[in-house]
Formats: sequence, structure tokens, C-alpha cells
Amino acid sequence: MRVWVLALGLLWAGTAHAAAVMDGVRPWSGGAVPYHFEPALLQQAGAKEADCGEWSRWRAGPAKQACQAMAEWERVSGVRFVPDAKRLDSVSIVRGSATTGTMGRLPAGNRVTIEPGVTYGSVLHEFGHVLGLMHEHQRPDRDDYLRLEPFLTALLQRCTFLTEVCRDVRLAFPKVGVRARTDYDPCSLMHYLANQAPRHPQDKRWARIFSLTDKGQARLKACQGQFAALPARCRKVGQKCAVSKLDAELVRRFNGVVG
Repeated sequence: MRVWVLALGLLWAGTAHAAAVMDGVRPWSGGAVPYHFEPALLQQAGAKEADCGEWSRWRAGPAKQACQAMAEWERVSGVRFVPDAKRLDSVSIVRGSATTGTMGRLPAGNRVTIEPGVTYGSVLHEFGHVLGLMHEHQRPDRDDYLRLEPFLTALLQRCTFLTEVCRDVRLAFPKVGVRARTDYDPCSLMHYLANQAPRHPQDKRWARIFSLTDKGQARLKACQGQFAALPARCRKVGQKCAVSKLDAELVRRFNGVVG
């Protein structure tokens, strides 16, 4: 999943329930997020309406995945996705060659782009960015919990934006300035998997980009129980099965959801 964010970070002086915050990202007031679909996505889904009202009846594809993801974030965090194509800050849900999402509320240009054949978990992850969440593995304290493989550390030190690999590395892996408010969450939907082979299949080193330290393993063991009813793959660091408790709590509090 390549995430080209148009804004970095979020600033929130909340309680200790927040996992982490970064400078710059703005919340959605009252947890209300306007959205609209590219017409071609609705046509592909066989939708007769312009919103997610009857999404469960739609044909499988990006539009249905987006509606399912929005419904899940609403369920776990209390945010509301409101159809509104007229607002300048409305989140545009479109087709593309990669699956990406902007971070938090921008005055204009909010977007989720979905590529054909992508997994539902990837779409769920991108809507986490829209709601203000950063990558968990980019926290400044990440070195206490994981060790990047030497090749990736070297790329971080010398890469420029001149190649696709370097653009990816510089955007998705550097540590960023945040205020950590809880333990590192290896169960977060916003954490990457250790195996990122599909990103750059020509380079086999991407099959393992990090390993957990002892502290990271302890954190993973502590958070795995929330996914006990899900398949074993959902209890691994970087899972893309479900929103973690800390993910949901941060989204709720940052966006001012009441109740």
C-alpha cells in the first residue's frame, strides 16, 4: 500500500488515550466527513443511488469496498460519513493505479483512490488516514519496538525522490514528529506488515523489512487478544483485518465524537 499523503501529521493535546499525534493534520469537526463517488465507480457497482445507502446490494468492487470501510469506521469510532458532493472539502472516492488516501481534513483535495483488485483491508487502512491516523511504524519511538532491515535503513539515509523506490521509502518509512500517548500498537491497522514484497517484487529484500524487538513482541502479545475470534493472520503485526481499539479511540477523540 503506497500512501502519498498531501498533509503530514496531526496536533491534538488530548488525554493519554490517544496513541500518537502529529503536527499539521486537521480533524473533521464533530466527526462528520463529507464524501462523494466518481460516477464511473457507481456505474461499475450497479448503484442506483449516489451514496452508500444500499451498498450491500452492489456488485463487488472499489465502491462497495469503500462503503464497507466507511461503515466499519462509523461502527467502531462513531464518526459519520455524510454524502455531500458540493462541499469543497468533500472526500472524493475515485479509481486509480494505486490505493492511497489523504490524511485528515484538508480545505480541498481530500481523496481516496482505489486500484482494481485491491484487498478490503487496504481500503480500510486508507480511510484511517482520511480520519487522521498516521502510520504506526513511523512514530519516533519505533526503534524501541522494531528493527528495520539494514537495506531499508541505508535507503532512508541516501534515497532521493528520483526513483519510485526512493519516493516510496521517503514517504512511508521515515520517523515523524509525534507525541506518543499510549504504548506502541503493533496491532494497529495503520502498521505495515514485515513482508512488503509486493511493493517492489524485483527486489527480494522487501520480503522482510523489519523484525520486532523484545519490547515489540511483548506489545504484540498484549494486544493480540482483541482479535482472538479472527484468523491467525489477523493477530500478526501489520494486520489488515480490523481496526484496533487504540485506532478507534484515537479517531473518536481526535475528531471530537461525542457519546
